[in-house]
Amino acid sequence: MHAGILSLQCPLCRNSQEFLVDMFTMGIRIPFRLPSWEENDAFAELGERHRRCDASECLFPGGREEAEEEGPWELLLCSSCAAEGTHRCCSGLRDSITRWECDNCAFLGTGKRQSTLVTLCLAAGAQGGLGRA
Repeated sequence: MHAGILSLQCPLCRNSQEFLVDMFTMGIRIPFRLPSWEENDAFAELGERHRRCDASECLFPGGREEAEEEGPWELLLCSSCAAEGTHRCCSGLRDSITRWECDNCAFLGTGKRQSTLVTLCLAAGAQGGLGRA
């Protein structure tokens, strides 16, 4: 019994009150504890935000794991799945673009492609910022 009394429910109707009464009536003892999968923060990573650039070639001098709050090195997450991210500069996105969609979501039709413009981000251009739309 990994679920414990606080999470146990009928597998068919998902009713927990009647199910627990029936289990008790039949003599099945259910431990009063939290579910075992909630111990030791087993699912803590589900609450974390994606924090890396997934562009095929990351151009940021600090690397894929670093980003700035705004500007060419701001990390944008996919507006459909939030499971992939890119620095503006690495995907050739202007500062005026506020939404971006990863290739997987764009090709699945979950939304429209936000930018088809591909620009070169040279070191000199990155220091001065990207061109405005």
